[in-house]
Amino acid sequence: MLEDTKDVNLKLEKYKELLGQMDEADSRREWVGELIEQLQSLEEENIRLKKTILRISAKSSPRMSSKLKDALYE
Repeated sequence: MLEDTKDVNLKLEKYKELLGQMDEADSRREWVGELIEQLQSLEEENIRLKKTILRISAKSSPRMSSKLKDALYE
């Protein structure tokens, strides 16, 4: 999960750098900027959803009793 986030963050930084290098008069600059913002927003939402799924799945899955866990570790 964190690997994917790091990759996306690196790409976002690269895209922002490229956006900064675009000519101010270029009509595509605004469009590309909006796409970058949307990608960043979607990545943040993706992270929140993954955390929520992990939290819900952790609550719903039965946990091992401590006696059983101790027995398995012996």
